[in-house]
Amino acid sequence: MNLDPLRDLRRRPFVSENAVLLSLAVGVGLATGIAIWAFDHGIEFFHWLFQELLAEDILHGIVGPAAVIISLTLAGLIVGWIMQRFVGEERHHGVAGIMESVALSGGRLRYWRMPFKAVASALSLGAGASVGPEDPSVQIGSNIGSFLGQRLRMSDERIKLLVAAGAASAIAAAFRAPIAGVFFALEIVLNGQFGTGSFGIVVLSAVVSSAFMQAIGTPRTLITFTHYQLGGVGNIALFAILGLLLAPVSILFIRLVYWQHDVWHHYGARLPRPFKTALAGALVGIVALFLPQIMGPGRDFMVEVLNSGSGGELAFGFLIVLGLAKLLMTTVSMAGGFVGGIFAPSLFVGTMLGGAFGRLLGQVLPLEGLSNPQGFAIAGMAGMMAGVVRAPITGIMLVFELTQDFRLVLAIMLTSAICILVAERIQPSGVYTLGLLRKGVRLQQGRDLDIMQSLRVADAMKTPAYTIQMDAPLVELRDTLRTRGARALCAVNNAGELQGIVTLSDLQQAYEQELPQTRRVADICTRDVITASPDEPLSDVMRRLGERDLWGLPVLQKHTRLPIGIINRPAILQAYSRAVARKAEEQHTLEQTRLRLTGAHVVDCRVPVGSGLIGKRLRDINLPNDCVIASIRRGSQLIVPRGDTRIHESDVLTVVTTSSAEIRLRQILDQNTD
Repeated sequence: MNLDPLRDLRRRPFVSENAVLLSLAVGVGLATGIAIWAFDHGIEFFHWLFQELLAEDILHGIVGPAAVIISLTLAGLIVGWIMQRFVGEERHHGVAGIMESVALSGGRLRYWRMPFKAVASALSLGAGASVGPEDPSVQIGSNIGSFLGQRLRMSDERIKLLVAAGAASAIAAAFRAPIAGVFFALEIVLNGQFGTGSFGIVVLSAVVSSAFMQAIGTPRTLITFTHYQLGGVGNIALFAILGLLLAPVSILFIRLVYWQHDVWHHYGARLPRPFKTALAGALVGIVALFLPQIMGPGRDFMVEVLNSGSGGELAFGFLIVLGLAKLLMTTVSMAGGFVGGIFAPSLFVGTMLGGAFGRLLGQVLPLEGLSNPQGFAIAGMAGMMAGVVRAPITGIMLVFELTQDFRLVLAIMLTSAICILVAERIQPSGVYTLGLLRKGVRLQQGRDLDIMQSLRVADAMKTPAYTIQMDAPLVELRDTLRTRGARALCAVNNAGELQGIVTLSDLQQAYEQELPQTRRVADICTRDVITASPDEPLSDVMRRLGERDLWGLPVLQKHTRLPIGIINRPAILQAYSRAVARKAEEQHTLEQTRLRLTGAHVVDCRVPVGSGLIGKRLRDINLPNDCVIASIRRGSQLIVPRGDTRIHESDVLTVVTTSSAEIRLRQILDQNTD
């Protein structure tokens, strides 16, 4: 696609920026709808290839029911190879990666990887891995938005808005739920930080995407049910109980996702990625021999549960086992390397557990007017999604749009609210935010990312760690503190392992108490030592220092007791200052690059010592014609100049000018006050 005409259009003065954004919103929605339509057909193709042709028609006559194990193992091998060969290790992965990119990188995603990830995801879902289609769908839409924004050289704020519009369009197209798509983009992708302008762009993209799917006649992903009865007002308390029961399950789901990730990462580190994903496929296939319903998103069986009565073949115990098996196999699939999301699996688990709860109530509370099990199953869908993803409005609207039954809204809202309220008391972070926290990134609702969250202990600690033997005499301790100029030393054993911390205050107290000269470091050191790890965020260390009013902490080598450095308040402040300066420098470089891309002549001019311009306001300086000061860099501070901005010594002026005017400007700067 030739984007030069679009760039030219954006530069024309008679085309407003809002008009361009609205046009791009339509383009993102339409492109995402087309991409999701192709993605759905890719899933159907791989379903036919691996489950129908390979497993049923070819292998079933040879190996019987074990054919599903072979087909899933082969699919895992291919998915692992695609991801290893064409994608590799990713900094921005999945929805959590999109959130991080929006917060840290202005929504600039590596969109060239997306076609390979889409193929791997379609293969994962079509072959029967226990994952959902929404995560790759969101990635497809977000990458389309990022692609357009980057190619048009738009600002970070505009790119982030297009990324959110792409995410909303993807949910709208994948689930045929435009309202849920909008709230997903606002709650998750933009982290609650949006204005009326961004709301309109996101809504427009979602509407266009959903309208496209309806226009081409794609069937709606609608959860239909029959013989449904919502009980009386007394049933409200039962939906609250369901929310209480789902809260620990949602916490288990979240923690199991990352526990499985750690297990597979640790024990499968030496295993090539294709073999690791093949192993995950084999495990899912073994479980699918007995519970085939756990394969893929499981939408068809969810509909079956919602259309079955309170009795029958779908018994309480069967639904419980099915829900827990789905939960376990989803975490295995994702940790093993299959590409997919957690939306659909969480809806499946919530449906099974909610349906089981409704069936149990029907047996123990045969009250007239009791809600049908379907009502509890539907409320369970929303409650589980709210507890796992921590996007309650998205969950409520998604389930409402899938069922299109207004009578269920109160039950859905109550179950979701109770579930998320209880879950947050035990596990404050959802599945996406926990993934970011594990990388040291903390997103604060409605605020920019705190710079301290992006700094690690390793970025600030002082090395090496000054140590002293536990059996060293106090005289040696005094001399070492004096020689090192340190306030504290790490007390270690003969193997160099940390045993305690000894400070200058400890030594002073020992002399004040006139302790015998035979005393050793071991007699006065503090043995209950709080330590830090090199991978920890500085914000966590700052919190521990503040809680205990400590000056510093020893930093230990990972998985050992060997001290490798000291992290203290001065070191943290220095690291913070460097990070602020680096951020200002990056912003300065970015602005220069943007100016140069427009064809302007951009130069940096430093104000020399003794310049006659020092102390003057910009409005009082007789600048050459064709010379505009775009920014002033003063230490770590980046200043957007105004007429009353005064020039300081050593300021770096970023000037948009011509070659001839630059010579005259440098002459003015070099003029001495004398």
